[in-house]
Parts: sequence; structure tokens; C-alpha cells
Amino acid sequence: MKPQSVTLSLLLASFAAAQAPQVAVSIGIRETGFAGQPFTTIGDNGATTGGIEWINLDGQMLTLDGTWQFFSFDLANDPVTAFAGASANGVVEGGWGTLEHIRILNSQGYTGPISLWIDDVSNTITPTGGSPTTTVFGTFDPYANGAEVMFQEPSFSGSTAGNILLGSTSGVDNYVASRTPSCRCDFSFLDATPTRWVRLTTFNTISQRNPLVRFDQSSTIGFWMRGGVRQPDLGSQGPGAAIAEMVGTGLNLGQTSTYYAGNIASGNPGAFLLSLPNNPDLAIFGGNLVSFGGLLAAVSVSADANGRLVLPITGSPALVDVVIQSVFFDVGQPQLLTFTNAVMAQFGR
Repeated sequence: MKPQSVTLSLLLASFAAAQAPQVAVSIGIRETGFAGQPFTTIGDNGATTGGIEWINLDGQMLTLDGTWQFFSFDLANDPVTAFAGASANGVVEGGWGTLEHIRILNSQGYTGPISLWIDDVSNTITPTGGSPTTTVFGTFDPYANGAEVMFQEPSFSGSTAGNILLGSTSGVDNYVASRTPSCRCDFSFLDATPTRWVRLTTFNTISQRNPLVRFDQSSTIGFWMRGGVRQPDLGSQGPGAAIAEMVGTGLNLGQTSTYYAGNIASGNPGAFLLSLPNNPDLAIFGGNLVSFGGLLAAVSVSADANGRLVLPITGSPALVDVVIQSVFFDVGQPQLLTFTNAVMAQFGR
């Protein structure tokens, strides 16, 4: 493919997007209060003793298109299904317990790689005669990139490890330009069997383990989640705080992924750079332009009112890799520029 056609495939939407696959989402709660564990504070370590009940088993769907979607589970009204433990009987018992896991069911038999992000895990309670109060106990903001927080890697649970391929990972992702730092889990299902599922458990993680939630007072548990195909991060972020990512259904024929750049001042101008890989970098203005020796195009852009750049990019059947990086004006930097990390857009797969 010629460089000019590579650039056109990036900038023009010329293929109809295929329908994105979906997976089913539900949660498991552990009845640690019913087992005798005292209540302290929402989000504290709520311990690991007690039966586990599923809430609204496989009743909600996550579309794997890279968009953020909100999930809420009503402990007073959603259907309850017993999962494991002596007290698991299809009834929520006790006034509190823990968010033990998020269940992901491969309901449509998807076999491609999956990245899942989870953010802003919350517990909302409404006392009788009172107003709702929401406690967000899972924000992931203060943690180092890759740190184990709240959720174990998908292969950790012995109940579902055999449902996925080797090599799954979990950790904080600080390069989420479309939102804020989030917990990211990467895995692939073993095959297309639609009963295979993953138990993303909170069991004794390094940080925010076994998070305590209330079951009473019209309690709901909510969180934001997205899933899709993540294009590789090539690093070289800085100077400044600008970050970038590319997530979507992929970059093959009929697929679409979105390039996000974030942590930019509202409306600030910049440049969107496209280069062929495996060319020399260029160290300039205190930053590093990755593979800049293979520059294909430099397009003028501006951050939106939220300090983000959002560019949907349509896939192509041609096998070609393109390095994408952005540079923005930033008065807070000595040389007035902030550099995002570079990402590799992998077309044709």
C-alpha cells in the first residue's frame, strides 16, 4: 500500500462498520455480613467468608466497540441466583457484604482478543425516607500504571481459568484518554463455546481487595465499563500530561476504532502525526516523535471543550501498521508543547 493510500484510509470513513460483538455482564456478591463480618465503611476490605450470589445473571450486555457503558445492579429487585458457598440460596441475606466479582459470559462465542476497562465502581443507598447517597470507591486514579487494584487477572479464579487462553493480565491503565485511569483486563476466550465465562474476582487483591458494599437500604452497585480491541501503546509520552489511546472493534475491513488524546487544555491547537513504523525517532522540543523518519502526514487538530481529541478511524483489509502520535500547544511546558504517547494502528487484523 502506498503512503498516500494509507493516509486516506485513516482520514476517510469508506467502509460500513460490522455489528460489534457483545458479552453478557453480571455481578457476584459475597454475604460476609450474614457470615458475621462487621460493617465498617463502603469500599473497605469486607473479608472473604460467606456464600456468593449472582445478581441479574447474564442479564445485561456489553458491546465490544470501545465505548463506555454504565451498568447498575439493584440488589432489592434484580433476580438473584445462587453461585457458591453454604449460604448461597438465591436470596440476598445480611445487610452488607462484598462485590466478589464481575462475571463476563461469552454469550455470542467471540474468540478475538478482549480488553475490558472498569471505572468508578460505586454503591448507592437510599435510607427509608431519605435521599440516595452514592459512594464511588473504585476510581483507580491514585495508582501506578499496571498496579493490581480491586480485580485479579482473569486467569486467577480456578472456577474459570480453563475458559481462557494463557497470558491474561489485569492492572491500572493510566493512559485512558477517553476517561480517567481505570482497571484494564486483557484476555481471550479459549473457543467459541457460549457457556464460557470469566470471573473477574476481587479476592484478596493487593489494593482495594474484597470491597465492602451495603445490601440493604435499596442498594445498587454500579460501574462504568468498556470493551474492545486495544491498539498497542508505543510509549514516549511527555513532556506534559497529554496521553493517547486507540480502542474499538479493530482495524480490519468493516471495523472502526477511535483515537483519543486527552489531558489537553480546552481548545488548544495541535498536530496529529502519521508515520510508518521502524523508522528513526526524532528528539525535539523536549519530547520524542516516534518513527518520525517515516512521516506520512501531519494534520492540524484542536482539543475539544473537554480537553480531548476524538477521531474515529475506519479499518482496512490491507495489512499495514501506522504510528500515530499527537503534539499540542501547552503554556505550562518550557518549550510550549506537550507530547502524547505513540500508538500503533494495526490495519487488516
